[in-house]
Amino acid sequence: MISQIGKRGTMEAVSAHPEFAEVALLTQAVKAPLTYRVPPELEGRVQAGAIVAVPLQTRWTSGVVVALTDVEATHPSTEDIRPIKALLDDAPALTPAQLALAYWIAAEYAAPLGRCCALMVPPGFTPRSAAVYRLTGATTAGFSGVNATLLDTLARLGPTTEARLTRLMGRQRGWRSALNRLVEAGLVERNSVMTPPRVAPTRATVAQLIVSPATLEVALQTLAEPATGPRAAGAERTAARRAAALRYLGARSGLAWADWMMAETGLTRADLGWLVDRSYVLLGDAERWRDPLSDVDYVAREAPPLTGDQARAWEAIQSTLAGRDPGQRHFLIRGVTGSGKTEIYMRAVADVVARGEAAIVLVPEISLTPQTARRFLERFPGKVALIHSRLRPGERLDTWRRIRAGELPIVVGARSALFSPVQRLGLIVLDEEHDASYKQSNAPYYDARRVALRYAEATGATLIQGSATPSLESWHLARSEGERASALRLLQLPNRVRGHVNRIADQQARLGLSGAAIRETESVAYQPLPDVSVMDMRAELRGGNASLFSGALRLALGETLRRGEQAILFLNRRGSASCVLCRDCGHVVRCPNDDTPLTLHTAAAPTSGGRPAGPTLKCHQCDRTEALPTRCPACQSSRVRYIGLGTQRVEQALHETFPAARVVRWDRDAAAQRSAADNFLQRFANRQADVLVGTQMIAKGLDLPMVTLVGVILADVGLFLPDFRASERVFGLIEQVAGRAGRGLLPGRVIVQTYNPDHPAVQFAAHHDVDGFTTAELSARRAGRLPPYTRLIRFEAIDALEAKARAATEQIARQLRRACPTPEDVIGPAAAYFSRRANQYRWQVLARTNAPAELLAKLSIPDGIIVDVDPGSVL
Repeated sequence: MISQIGKRGTMEAVSAHPEFAEVALLTQAVKAPLTYRVPPELEGRVQAGAIVAVPLQTRWTSGVVVALTDVEATHPSTEDIRPIKALLDDAPALTPAQLALAYWIAAEYAAPLGRCCALMVPPGFTPRSAAVYRLTGATTAGFSGVNATLLDTLARLGPTTEARLTRLMGRQRGWRSALNRLVEAGLVERNSVMTPPRVAPTRATVAQLIVSPATLEVALQTLAEPATGPRAAGAERTAARRAAALRYLGARSGLAWADWMMAETGLTRADLGWLVDRSYVLLGDAERWRDPLSDVDYVAREAPPLTGDQARAWEAIQSTLAGRDPGQRHFLIRGVTGSGKTEIYMRAVADVVARGEAAIVLVPEISLTPQTARRFLERFPGKVALIHSRLRPGERLDTWRRIRAGELPIVVGARSALFSPVQRLGLIVLDEEHDASYKQSNAPYYDARRVALRYAEATGATLIQGSATPSLESWHLARSEGERASALRLLQLPNRVRGHVNRIADQQARLGLSGAAIRETESVAYQPLPDVSVMDMRAELRGGNASLFSGALRLALGETLRRGEQAILFLNRRGSASCVLCRDCGHVVRCPNDDTPLTLHTAAAPTSGGRPAGPTLKCHQCDRTEALPTRCPACQSSRVRYIGLGTQRVEQALHETFPAARVVRWDRDAAAQRSAADNFLQRFANRQADVLVGTQMIAKGLDLPMVTLVGVILADVGLFLPDFRASERVFGLIEQVAGRAGRGLLPGRVIVQTYNPDHPAVQFAAHHDVDGFTTAELSARRAGRLPPYTRLIRFEAIDALEAKARAATEQIARQLRRACPTPEDVIGPAAAYFSRRANQYRWQVLARTNAPAELLAKLSIPDGIIVDVDPGSVL
């Protein structure tokens, strides 16, 4: 059994064995904690942070104990308080620090406390409630139709779960309503039961070597003796397998999983029985961890020497970690792409782990977690945990339990890894902190950057945020250094590290390459940032070039391919054409659910028969698909045309222009169609492909040393959306994807195609001028009273009737105008930019405030209103 977590700071104010517990239910439906009685058999075992099963009306559900209390003072009558049904785990699921963080998230983001606690519990850990139906014994004669079918089914099967009834009755219309009427009539009884959790610890057979080394040597010599007779060959193969199994155990301190040993040595079950019968091996049963990193290949590496830039940054962080500079514990590393930010992270992780503390390292995309985890495994073998939402439930549960037990002090993962149950948190790292993926897109709508800062402040941990293009909110905090407790100390890594001189010389000799570099010391060389050329696509059209590629990009692609180098083409739009238009009547084919234009996809997923499906139209809001029309649905004209472009069209144009080029595409569509075994990104990294085409997924964290050319097909995508973050997103994407070029021995080049070459976001990115862009953008934000100079709260109403959605936001707007200091602090209400989604109308109203929690406390927010504090988008 895993040892219990310490209870320091949880319940000093109550008696030794409180009689009541406040429980936050892990559901969206119940916002406030409910009070339950602690039954005598659980006294002294129920702690704050524990997971319990409790009754809720007529069913059972799960929740987290958030406080223990004696309630007589506030509840004169406690006879009606229902008892806790069961304690689901002796060790608390939430640490005291996590419980405090859940309270803060609930208040800051107007979210139910139970849902905030649920962020910190692995999926499948808790049991589920299930409804069970049975006949009451009353007469059931005289019924017909679906009622008779239900009664006959229950009479035949006895007590039956709702899930089983669904499988049996699913094709009969109205059966659920009929079932409810039978319950109300007293003919059928409905009860609630708790079903076991979806995942549980796994157990497996362990083989243990139980002979002395001397006896083992004799057994191996005996098995090695040549066999005689007509079956000698088979006997020798059998003996070889058994000897291999004994050596396998001997090389592993005499203990190994039986199935692993059989897979490695070819041992059969009969062979294993023979080893047991001869008393060479003893079989047992033990719990086995499911580890998502068990198959990761890596080579342990030592820390490289630091460059001058890195050494200066590390000295500042190390002083804080060592307690020599306790005044400033939070840092923002602004480092150009390839400047060595990860090495600083690793130094900080090594420092806190050496002191017996834990570290959490966050990356923005799940697709980046494997390569990040591998890099940390190379430095910290056996100490790294991987956490993200796409792990198998069993893998996630076992990793969570090992983190809670203190076995894995380094947690690497996406946003959800922040809520891992580490015991002594010493460090939080947010890599690529500018990325919008750190903002949760469903309830609770938290921002992992703000939550990480709060968590670090509450635990005394150090926070390091890093990016080549930091978010404007982080820039603002860095410029406020010394003015506020939550400020960030800015550290600069202005130069791209090409590598250490000896390693560069080895690579040049092996690959037959050479290239210029800026020498910083005798041991380290810097690589200049790639040159960026901006191509005006309006001039290309005037010159008669109507293709996707400007003349400069086509020429550069040809040269890159001839030299055997690699290229990346970036377009932040999926599909083949972004609009299907009738040239006679102007009709645009739109999604009936969302009223947005459908996108043409020319390479759909294979059908069930394994053959590729034909072209389809797809909605990128709700994923609805439709067949491609041959005639206009409005006027029946055959002059249907496809307007715009996407990554599939770029891939097609590449094949047409450079037939010999090996092209791979990495976007959401391609990633969904491929299995882990067919890792196209790994193919590109292994130089089995020449050109990588992709969306924003390729702009983050990729280190591909043979990429010497990056082409931005259309920089204008998203540039003119009615969202105050539009320019920041476009600038960041161009600068980030440009950073993929020239990261190895060879210099890089970037070509940006645009119809708006004079736009500030494009111009600043072309000159790698992050400081210039942030200064200009912050000035515009200040003038417009926009973040980071204020904070926004977005209230959204969604309804099938537009009038109801509008009325709900108007009600919120009236409250806001009374609660906010000035009328200008309220923006709207108005229809959202994407005004309809999944057949539901969307209306929203925005509020400016410097204290969201205080403003929200003044409001009476109707059920169904989405409250999004610090929205990542106002579309």
